[in-house]
Amino acid sequence: MKAGRKNLRRACDEGAAVTLGESIMQVLTLRGSNVIEVMDGEGVKSLALFPAKFQKSFWIKSGSFVVVDAGGRDQALESGSKIACVVSQVLFHEQVGALQKSGNW
Repeated sequence: MKAGRKNLRRACDEGAAVTLGESIMQVLTLRGSNVIEVMDGEGVKSLALFPAKFQKSFWIKSGSFVVVDAGGRDQALESGSKIACVVSQVLFHEQVGALQKSGNW
């Protein structure tokens, strides 16, 4: 691991817990301009906003897992907004494995 990335990984390891109102979703496609298409565990697809603060520090691709804040999902869809949730964290491969073993998946 490079010296510049160790602090980023350490910060991600500290905040690996998923709280109420957040859910783990898989990235399907990158739509451009900070918008990604994600799918939850039930197979429901929606659009999520990838905040600009993550752009330079995280790189995601199809198949990656992210934690999204889907608290206002139903309300956003009722109002006619296409973007239903916001990415709050990108999960690394080690974090995905740890969550699957712990039963929080």
